[in-house]
Amino acid sequence: MQVMRDSTSITDPTLIPLIARLIEDLDDQGCELEEMVRVVVIDPGDALTTIETELGFRLLDRPLDVIEMHEGWFELTYVLSDDGFGVVVYVPVRPDVDPALIAHCRASMS
Repeated sequence: MQVMRDSTSITDPTLIPLIARLIEDLDDQGCELEEMVRVVVIDPGDALTTIETELGFRLLDRPLDVIEMHEGWFELTYVLSDDGFGVVVYVPVRPDVDPALIAHCRASMS
């Protein structure tokens, strides 16, 4: 799992356009990335309990504010506070990612 607190942390070429869009949206609001969102990228093999420990909440129990499907990725957005701070979780669509997490993402899309 990778936790990105600023745009210089982004190295995965498939995520660059997704994160660039997120940064552009925040820039339009006059916000810095680290002030408004924490970006978490799930790696294949990450245990759901490890992910939930990093996030500070039970991922499968918390309602999603937004979910989007991209080429090879689910993008999950959770708003955590009244000031709009949140976390965006990128889940790769791969067979070596926790099946419960992938099932949760697929079910949330419908």
